[in-house]
Formats: sequence, structure tokens, C-alpha cells
Amino acid sequence: MSGPGAGGRARPPRRSVLVLALAAATGCAGLPRSGPVVAGSRVQDDPRLGLLQVVPEGPADGAGPVEVVRGFLLAAAAGPAGEAVAREFLSVAARRTWRPGVSTTVLGETPRVEPAGGPQPDGTTSVLVSAPAVADVDAGGRYVQRPPGGSVQRTLRLVREEGRWCVDVPGDGLLMTLVEASRSLRAFPVHFATADAAQLVGDVRWFPYDSSTATRVVTELLAGPSGWLAPAVFSGAPRGTRLRTGTVPLSGAAAVVDLTAPALRTTPRQRGVLLAQLRAGLTRLPGVEEVVVRVDGADLTREQGPSPAADPPLVLPVPDPRLVLAGPSGISRWGAGAVEPVEGLPAGGQHPAAAVDGSCYAWLAQGGRALHVQRPGTASPVALDAAAVPGGAAVFAPPSVDRHGWVWAAPAASGASPAVLPAADPGAAPSLVRQPDAGLGGRPVRVRVSRDGARLLVVTEDADGGTRVRVHAVVRVPGGRPVRLGAASPELAPGSGPVLDASWLGDDRVVLLVRPVAGRDPVVLLSQVFGPFQQLAPVAGAESVAAGAGDRDVVVGTADGRLLVRSGAGWAPLAPGRHPSYPG
Repeated sequence: MSGPGAGGRARPPRRSVLVLALAAATGCAGLPRSGPVVAGSRVQDDPRLGLLQVVPEGPADGAGPVEVVRGFLLAAAAGPAGEAVAREFLSVAARRTWRPGVSTTVLGETPRVEPAGGPQPDGTTSVLVSAPAVADVDAGGRYVQRPPGGSVQRTLRLVREEGRWCVDVPGDGLLMTLVEASRSLRAFPVHFATADAAQLVGDVRWFPYDSSTATRVVTELLAGPSGWLAPAVFSGAPRGTRLRTGTVPLSGAAAVVDLTAPALRTTPRQRGVLLAQLRAGLTRLPGVEEVVVRVDGADLTREQGPSPAADPPLVLPVPDPRLVLAGPSGISRWGAGAVEPVEGLPAGGQHPAAAVDGSCYAWLAQGGRALHVQRPGTASPVALDAAAVPGGAAVFAPPSVDRHGWVWAAPAASGASPAVLPAADPGAAPSLVRQPDAGLGGRPVRVRVSRDGARLLVVTEDADGGTRVRVHAVVRVPGGRPVRLGAASPELAPGSGPVLDASWLGDDRVVLLVRPVAGRDPVVLLSQVFGPFQQLAPVAGAESVAAGAGDRDVVVGTADGRLLVRSGAGWAPLAPGRHPSYPG
């Protein structure tokens, strides 16, 4: 793998699609090298997922230490198709001990590869690999971005075996560039159920796509949710449940999941959730239309009933999905090409939010010092003063309404706990939602509850004006009242710049409105939770953002009263108004 400043003059190995037949049977020592040679850089397309797979060539005769390391890195980064080839670059001992699956470090650019000193008295030599590091993917497929400025350095020791240089100490895990990661990894949600079993929540993991992907999805499901998400969800798989044979084979269009006996020690409700989890995860894979679940020979699928109609949905229906906005004539909805004011709501509200069924509206007034909540048809809104909330502040962060009928009111003050009001009785005293032990990490400036109600997207600002974006699990008592937040997730988009607004996009993605550098126009970032971000075109004067179910449902509000929607690679006018949001 070459790049600017890379050490050595040896040409990096060519890429070929004809070396796989040799890969499983050969190694660094005594490699057979007979047969035809195919020149050029060729790739293979996987039409099932749109993957572009590069299949590398093994080590060349007479390759020096730097060229060997470059070839090893290139092969290892090619994903499952390249792992066997990567082992050809290793010594006999290292081929037995190397563990590529324990982690992946994603690099911002092609790594620098250079000698790290000359040959040693024992006949070994070392090569230094260094590059900026932008993210890490752990053994469970969890993708975590690194703050800017980070780097990775790895020293690989080489020995000579059968007259060839071989990597003897490769270090566990993989190194791959962003481009290589985009070819090798894909997002595969592992699903768990909300506490009321009304909906499935995707815990996004990043795996290579190959014959083992179904096994990875089920293995991670059985291992349980990510630590930060765990307080808000549950799995239908009892503790100790494993794959009986260690794999999930595909039989025609069916994925066959054979579980161990603990899977039977559940209630019918739990078994139904487990089947729904497995179906939701595995039927996302190309060619998988059916999931057969067995437990020590018993057909759990047949016992429970094969129809997926009773499964908890991935997304709950929204009776009125129309955009909510602060329009020229007051709080309004956008639909059928027109802005329609909501009857009975007063003018002048800012940052409006609506319940998914339209039964309740909440908005800020008096410059954010008051939160108003009103059910359409009632005489007047109920007002809550920010300073009246225990531990409150001068202003509120914009409100959010969850599917359980609770209005979130977050005082924008460091150390203040979010509060919730029942939409059915907004005049009731607010209930505080206990913070995690480590707190929220600053002054909350945006608080957005996910449409499943299990997660809270929180943007905080520290004393220096820096912002951080994290997600917290929402723990509820029976009936749905939020009582506490779980520990923070890893940070989203660290170092990207001040975050002006944030919104959920569908069920497992977010959009952030970010000002990347002072003086430049804000940009919108789209991402999985968690994964790499896609940056959209900048928007002059942007101050707020909202997102619905799909990529084209992203709407930006500007300070001069325009709503813009995605159009091609840019933005087009939608309607007059400010502070857009979608229900929930």
C-alpha cells in the first residue's frame, strides 16, 4: 500500500482475482508460484449489496520488508476475501496466532510504510506503519469515531523463512483506509425490543459481507445490546443462549438458526420477541426470505407461528407525518403543497413540536424562557417557566414529544436534569428525569427523543462553547413515564464543529447541522448511529434541521424564514417558515 512519503521503492503487489484458489493452501514458507500471471488491477462486484471487493495478490518473489508489509496490509484490508491471502505474508508461527477480527482501525489516508531500523543480529527487521486514525470498529462491529488529530503507529517485525521475508509480529486487528472500509464493511442493525415490546430498535453494527454475515448478526444478537443502549431495551434470548453448531447456514432462501436449550426457558412473549429479532436482522441479508429457528431439534418457528405480522415493527406508524413549523401565521403543518396553520394555536411560537397523533403541540415562547403545551381545541396553552423547573435555567432547549405522550422540557443549564410533562395533562407538575451518574457533560442545547422512545439524542455545550453529541438510553416505568437516562454513548461526529441543531432520521440514523469553521456556511451531516458521516451541501443562514423517515425528508430552516429541502446535490425552497420538526 503506497502513498505520499511511503518508504522503499519496491512496487506494491498487483491486484488480481485469480489468486484465491492458492490462498487457502499456501503460506509464506515455500510458496508455489507456478501458473499464469494476470496483470492489471481488477476488482469483483458483489451485486447483492453493491460491494466493490478488491482481491489482492500474494507476496512476490524477492519482495523486500516494506513491500511485504504493504502487501499484507492491502490483503488484510480487503475483508474476508483477502484474509487467506494476507496470511501468505505471515510466518508459520504468526499464521496460527494472528487475530484480524478483534478490531479494525479506520485510517484517514493511505498509511506511511517505512523501515524502522536495519536488520538485527537475530536476523529480524522491523517496518513502521503510521497514519491518521479516524475511527475504530470493535470485535462486536461497533463503529466509534475518533476526535480529529489522532493517529496510529504499528511496528511490524519480519523474519526470513525459506528465503523470503515474512511478517512475524503483525499485531492483532486490521488497519484499513476509509476507502477500503467503504468497500469491505456494511451496516447491519442487530435488533432488540423496547421495554413495552411495541417496537424493535436497531443497534447498528459494521460487518464485512460474506457467507459468515448471518452468523455474525445472530452471534451479536445473542451477546446482547451495546452497553449504552442496554437499559432501554431487552432481548427475547435468555442469558446463555448460543448457536448450537456455531454457524447460521443458508438453505435456499431460508436462514437456519439452531439454538441451545436455554432458548426454551422463556415465556411465549419472549419467544415471539426473539423470533422477531432474528427475522428483522436476517431478512435484511440478500436472498434471505425466511428464518427457521430450532432449539435442540424442536422447530421454534412452527411452534410460534411463521407469520411476521405479529412481530414488533421496526417503525411504528405515524398517523399525521406532516412537517411542523413556525409559519408566518403561527404554528403550522406542511402538506399537499401548502402551509396550513393549526387551528386554535396562538401566533408567535418558536421551535414547535407535535405528538405523533397530533393530539398535543409544544413550543417555546418569550425567547425560550417559557414552554407552552396545548391540546388542540383547548382554551389556552399551559405555560411552564424555565426558572420554575428544579435546577432550571433562564431558557429551555427546544421541546420534543415522545410516542408515550410525554413532552420533554430540558432547561439549558449545566447540571440541570430534563423534565417531562404529560401531554394529556400539561398543567401537572413536571417530573424530573434523573441524569446518568456522570451527568450530561454540559449545558443541553438540543434534546430529541427517538421515535421508538428508547433513546434520547442530546447536544451539550461546554464552558468553552464546544458542543458534543451523544445518545442516552431512556428508562421508563410501566405506563411509559421516563424516569432516568442511561450512560452516554460514544460521541457522534467529534470535532466536526459547533452543532446548531440535531434530529433523528428514520429509526437508526441522525442528521446534524454543523458550522464546520467560523465564517463558513453550516452543513448537514447524515450518519448511522454509529458510523461514518455523509456531508451535504452547505446552506447559507441555516439555523435548524429536521428529518423524517428517509434521506429526502431532510428540511433546513434559515434565519430569514425559509424552509429548504434536498434537491439533487443541493437545496431547493419548500415553504416560508422557521424551526421545522417532524412529529415525535
